[in-house]
Amino acid sequence: MPLYRGFFNKKGPAIPEPVEPTRRIVRSEPAEKVRPTTVPTPAVSIAPAATAAPEAGRTTTPPGAESLNVLSGLVVGWLAIIAGPGRGEVLRLGYGVNDMGSGPGARLRLNFGDVSIAPANHAAIIYTARSRRFYLARSAAAETWLNGQPVRESIELVGGETVRLGQTQLRFVPLCGPDFDWREGS
Repeated sequence: MPLYRGFFNKKGPAIPEPVEPTRRIVRSEPAEKVRPTTVPTPAVSIAPAATAAPEAGRTTTPPGAESLNVLSGLVVGWLAIIAGPGRGEVLRLGYGVNDMGSGPGARLRLNFGDVSIAPANHAAIIYTARSRRFYLARSAAAETWLNGQPVRESIELVGGETVRLGQTQLRFVPLCGPDFDWREGS
């Protein structure tokens, strides 16, 4: 007899409610996901009365999306490989999650010959624009070290730290932070 019997239900045994079975929808052909394309904004401002609905077949981006597209290409910091395969290479960090791995899907691709680096999500460096801070997050499946200590949880990075993934050691160099961010000028 389980120890928890009757613990949650003091008034007697619970009668389970009937559950509707799950229905499966089968499509005759696979549906493709259509993603909106960005419409280039004109250099000249348009008066409010001259605005009209977009042309057929063209989509517009939601307000604020242009700034995200512009920010995605800007550098917020760097990782320099200081030891191991790829020594001397520099990787650019961008806004948001910079996942590291040796496979083609990783934003920061470390495919310099270190076979101990996981193909995807070995670790990640995250730059949050709101707080203007960097964080190192590790994967549960891969071993990540920061300044000679194993990383057990997300840790804030301030600059000058050494991150080790397998045989590869990377030095973290921030550009953005509390005193500067690319969004200040916009």
